[in-house]
Amino acid sequence: MITKKVSGLLVLIALCSLAQSSLAQSSLSYQLDLVVDYGAGVFEGSAVIAYTNSTGVPLSELFFRLYANDDSLYGTAFVQILDISIQTASRTYSLYLDDTVVLVPLDDPLQPEASIEVTIAFNGAASLWPEFQPIGSAATGYGLLTKSASALTLTAFYPMLAVYSDEGWALDPSTGFGDTLMGDTADYAVRLTTRAGPVPVTSGELISVNPETDATIYDFSATQARDFSLVLVDSNYTPRTFESGRTTIRTWFTASSELAGRLAIDMAVSSSELFEDLVGPCPFHEVDLVEVPLRSAAGVEFSGLILVGSQYTDDPTDLFFSIIISHEMAHQWFYAGIGNDVSEHPWLDESFATYLSFEFLSVFFDNTTARGQLGTWRNVYQQAKQDWSYLTIASPKYAFPNSSIYSAFVYSGGALFLYDLRQMLGDDAFYRSLRGYYGTMLYSMASPSDLIRIIRENCSCQIDTLLKQYGIMP
Repeated sequence: MITKKVSGLLVLIALCSLAQSSLAQSSLSYQLDLVVDYGAGVFEGSAVIAYTNSTGVPLSELFFRLYANDDSLYGTAFVQILDISIQTASRTYSLYLDDTVVLVPLDDPLQPEASIEVTIAFNGAASLWPEFQPIGSAATGYGLLTKSASALTLTAFYPMLAVYSDEGWALDPSTGFGDTLMGDTADYAVRLTTRAGPVPVTSGELISVNPETDATIYDFSATQARDFSLVLVDSNYTPRTFESGRTTIRTWFTASSELAGRLAIDMAVSSSELFEDLVGPCPFHEVDLVEVPLRSAAGVEFSGLILVGSQYTDDPTDLFFSIIISHEMAHQWFYAGIGNDVSEHPWLDESFATYLSFEFLSVFFDNTTARGQLGTWRNVYQQAKQDWSYLTIASPKYAFPNSSIYSAFVYSGGALFLYDLRQMLGDDAFYRSLRGYYGTMLYSMASPSDLIRIIRENCSCQIDTLLKQYGIMP
């Protein structure tokens, strides 16, 4: 996610990943059946979650996350549980952390490599974009589960199995900024029922469309995705499509943002081709970018789906618009491809997304433009480091006092670390390390020690001084 502060300083804020985990693709799958009332912005459905215990330890309970109940990020939107059953028998459950955590006790511990299937019935509602809210009501949240004039944005709308790491279940509360959504890679089969008219833009790929008398049924599939997200858009949107190698890139912008839509697909395709060359293949066969109203955010990444804030489409020739597109595209490699703990190690994905946007500026514009932006990030980071000497780029998210300081270290400082690392290693060793890290950790949850180990394996160099300089302790 990306924001711009009133001061004019570039601030990048993220959304989406978590802790080192042994869960593999075959360990987790979701079968979602969702019915959406587009006009009212409400939904109901069921999630059949099949899980194989790959943690290596018996589990006496399972934890699920209801991220949309975090009002600091999702406003007045909510998701509520109607029923939880295992083998058709309803189960008791408990809610914690302001209804964002669901505890489901098991009668018998789930042994390592044993499997279980949990069915959860749920419903919920999107928040209303401010133009529809009563006068005097406070507008909160980024707009991640929101009904606006031309779109219904649905992210984190279903119960997600929490990630299990070496330290146990990851149940970190929200800090009110940055990433909260976390998920292991999973296979998704999604059936969406909604009235005819609005078009779904989603993670994954469309399998079939079945029109009925008063509704349309869509089936989608997504493999090795960390989430399934969607936006229903009305006829005010124009799709643009480009086939880039094995990846289909599609943009959805409103009629009033026609120039932004044309520039966005050029930038998305160019950044995708660059990142495939520098890092490796895109994790998905399709990536959609859709314009929606966002608050305090310029862009937000999900698996195969990117939200672009409509407030930045008025001037798409501004350099910041290019950074939004390239930064969020980079998250398809570092968030959706390689996951990380967004509470303990948020710099891992944000440093790469920010640094790769610098690489994009060098190619799409010129070296002078890119180095100018790098200089801006350096000034922001150095000022923050001077004012907050106890913080580093590797500090956990909850250590930062606010989003601006968080961004200065994690985004700007993280990108500078990678830039300085490239200068130290040289291009050959740096990009060999980058490709090695991606190839080794793809679809896994990475830790700083994974990154540092792979760097050392790909170069004959001593990087301890640089690690210490940026406060990175593997």
